[in-house]
Amino acid sequence: MEDVSIRFLDGEPDAGILRRLYDTVIAPSFSPAEREPLERLRRVLAADELHGAIAVTPDGEPVGALFLEWFGDIRAALLCYFAVRPDLRGSGIGRRLVAVAGPHWRATLRPHVVFAEAEDPLRPGDDPLEPGDDPLEPGDDPLERGDDRAGNEDAAADYGDDDARLRLYAGFGGRRVPVPYLLPELSPGAGRLSGLLLLVIESDDVVSPTTDRIRSTIVTDFLVRYFARLEGHEVGEVHAGGKGDDGRLRQLLAECRRADFLPLVPLSEG
Repeated sequence: MEDVSIRFLDGEPDAGILRRLYDTVIAPSFSPAEREPLERLRRVLAADELHGAIAVTPDGEPVGALFLEWFGDIRAALLCYFAVRPDLRGSGIGRRLVAVAGPHWRATLRPHVVFAEAEDPLRPGDDPLEPGDDPLEPGDDPLERGDDRAGNEDAAADYGDDDARLRLYAGFGGRRVPVPYLLPELSPGAGRLSGLLLLVIESDDVVSPTTDRIRSTIVTDFLVRYFARLEGHEVGEVHAGGKGDDGRLRQLLAECRRADFLPLVPLSEG
């Protein structure tokens, strides 16, 4: 849509437009386990821990979004809430958002690395994990676990084209980090999600001396900070719900620490 403009929501956001964006773009594009409450988005935007770019129509209605979670002490970023209003998907708004927001954030923040998350097209979706759940051992049958966790009621809902988002990331040079990635608990009671890919959209030569690898320390440092910020406690601590660190998170961090570098695999290689 040529009449759409891009606006930034750095710092204290406009409450009205953020609410409309959440209701009409974010909520229809991400399941409850994949999105944070609106109030938290307001809080982290005001604290400059989250930066937002939104596509708006001439009459001021938000129709697309791209956010960036920022970890300034390690200069690492995470692209998140990349979405377009359902009736306007496929109209080029997503590419406009990246084309405008990418250079702006690159120039103002100078990140060493920009991560992203995406559904793994080769794996069926897993149920959300509570932050104390044990991992499945080899040979375990997940159907025998009898899990009935939050999010199952939304399994059949249409939250957008995950494959299209992944293709767009691939078109911008995204590469995957081959680790057993999982998503932190974004909303109380929603649980963690597995069956996802951790992607590197871009990285500089400080953390990636070559395009096919990345220093494991920056990945580990990002994950530790990400989980602590989203879940409100340090990795390994017992949080307010009384549960401690879970096996899949320990496995994820252990995989990241196995070597000085982790490979970066082109998305075309699956």
